[in-house]
Amino acid sequence: MGQKCCTDRKDAGSSGGGSKDKQPDLSSRKSVAGGGYDNKKRAISIGYHSKGDDSEKFDKAFETNDLKAFVELLASQQAIESFDERMHPWAEDPKTVGALAGTQLAILASAAEQAEGNKQIKDDIRKAGAIPPLVDFLKSDQNDRVQTAVVALSFLTADCRDNVVAAYEAGALELMLKLVDSKVAGERAAAATTLRNICMEDDVYRKKFVELGGIQALVNQLDTTPDPSLNHADVQLEAVLNLQDMVETEDGQTIEEYAKLAVKAGAIPKLQELEKSEDKEVVTSAQESLKRFKPMHKAVYHTFARACVQEFVT
Repeated sequence: MGQKCCTDRKDAGSSGGGSKDKQPDLSSRKSVAGGGYDNKKRAISIGYHSKGDDSEKFDKAFETNDLKAFVELLASQQAIESFDERMHPWAEDPKTVGALAGTQLAILASAAEQAEGNKQIKDDIRKAGAIPPLVDFLKSDQNDRVQTAVVALSFLTADCRDNVVAAYEAGALELMLKLVDSKVAGERAAAATTLRNICMEDDVYRKKFVELGGIQALVNQLDTTPDPSLNHADVQLEAVLNLQDMVETEDGQTIEEYAKLAVKAGAIPKLQELEKSEDKEVVTSAQESLKRFKPMHKAVYHTFARACVQEFVT
């Protein structure tokens, strides 16, 4: 599963036909909407303005990379007045020290994707107790907290089974599913891929996702409006691959029940539109998915026809 990692195929700002000779990435997918932090700069300093004890605690934690201190600060509602520069392409800048602490955990988790020696940091973040309060952020009425959690969890659930289990047990699946219809393109995409990462770890998780209407949510992402903060071809590719992963087993066999749900949800016409894309990888992935879904179309149609006849007769 996870035949391609969208973030590996080209720079976010490019608009070409995709890279050549890429090897399939069979691991958890990193959302194209999750990244955007300048990790080298953030490792040195974060320029923000806030007055109070919690900002002092944050500064001390930043100096020593104290994960437990960052976790303890997640509850902080001390206001942040301003930042020297925008921190993320689409996520709102943190408005409190608590959201800033979550952002710093997201930055550290994102760095783990770029350097093999940093992989342990995601386990360390979980062991520090970060995942339950980050999942609680998803319940917040403060957009900056919600978006901070979406970005952080998109990194923390990639290639880390224990983090996936912790996120699922904390209730992340249900909460993330509500965000797949967000008006913010980056939030939608990152939430969808986080859900994909969760579902790929356990068939029980995937079944729950499907029961909650998750297949329809993924199909809806196949024809979203372009957003200037994201490479639209990458977003389209990620949407196709997320749906494809959700309807196949680890060895590539189609899960007919889920594939039929995708067909009922309107996947085929949306994928046919994606065949017209100028991006070669989007076209190829759409065609591969259509090969999987078209045999299901006849079965869905015949089932529907029989139901109509039965209803007419009775």
